[in-house]
Amino acid sequence: MSDSDSGGRARRRRSRRAKRSPDLPVDDVGVNEEPGEIDPADDYDAPEELPDDDAPRTRKGRKARSASRKGRGKAAPQSSAGRRRSAAPSGGVDPVSKFSASALRRVTVLGDRPTEVVYKLAEQSQRKRGAVVLGTLLALCAVALVTLGGVLLYQLVSGEPIGTDRAETAIVEPPPGHSTLVPEVFQGKEDNENDVFEPIAERPGDAEPLTEKRVFGGTEKLELDDTELTLRDSEVTDTCTSLVWGDHLAETLADSSCTSAASGVYKDPDDEYVAQFTLFDLEDESAASAVNTAIDPTDSSTEPGFLLPQDTSIDGLQKGHSQATTQVMGHYLAVYWVARTDGGDPEEGTAMAEINVVAMNAASAVYKEVRDAGEDED
Repeated sequence: MSDSDSGGRARRRRSRRAKRSPDLPVDDVGVNEEPGEIDPADDYDAPEELPDDDAPRTRKGRKARSASRKGRGKAAPQSSAGRRRSAAPSGGVDPVSKFSASALRRVTVLGDRPTEVVYKLAEQSQRKRGAVVLGTLLALCAVALVTLGGVLLYQLVSGEPIGTDRAETAIVEPPPGHSTLVPEVFQGKEDNENDVFEPIAERPGDAEPLTEKRVFGGTEKLELDDTELTLRDSEVTDTCTSLVWGDHLAETLADSSCTSAASGVYKDPDDEYVAQFTLFDLEDESAASAVNTAIDPTDSSTEPGFLLPQDTSIDGLQKGHSQATTQVMGHYLAVYWVARTDGGDPEEGTAMAEINVVAMNAASAVYKEVRDAGEDED
């Protein structure tokens, strides 16, 4: 047998063996692996290197190669199947999830300390978010300060109060040459022992200003025993300070949020006595008490100030002897000022005292308000 016939038969035998064993071993790169990846099966033993085809084709060599191919053909199916299971696991799990710990450390982009790097990145991210939040808060604070500054500047320039809780009360200067008469006898009633005026201790937010009809509608004539007083003149104003003189008293009225005031002049049938009744509508009982203190001529801690005479033609309210009584009635302050019309000294007896008591009936509207407020509470 010639060498050419022997070589031809050998080649045909190898061709038939290749057809019978299609799953020959592959190199170290898996079926579905990308070039450069590490084989997941780290403990897989690579097959022995196949004999070089260029080696001399002796009978022993052919037997050795044949045995090697047989052994490789038997091992190939198991290795190939193992590779196919690793490349395409059930459930579609990424092959990287089956890497060993050593392989994971070799292929991670974070180096040999991935946890430390992740923590550092998370800390930097939190710092950035904190800086953004802090910057936003500082910007909001700056806007609030600018707004507050604008409001304060507007209030300073315009002189107008800001807010709706307190009503505005303008201060009006008294007329030139006004009377500065203060009563020689003064009695102030600040506290009510029976809490009669507790239902109207605070002025309602929707309270209407005083009107002549509301205050003097049922008090045109005041009577007690043989004493009678008749209303001769009346007025209602929303500028309370126009009824008084004295800077401290005017400022106290403004601070006490006086929204309106009513004033009426009463005389007896013989025009011998005069009684001027004034009712101030204030914010609350505390404000009424503050005005009561400011109008008291006997209080040395306050500056002088009192009522202006409503009728300047009556001498008794501009000179001579006069008496006054004040009463805190919830958020109202009532002032009763009596005198002889000619400004003379009081006669012997109790005539002027009786005029003062009768004049107190001019505040009947306040008692009606107390009654209505009590019924609403019940």
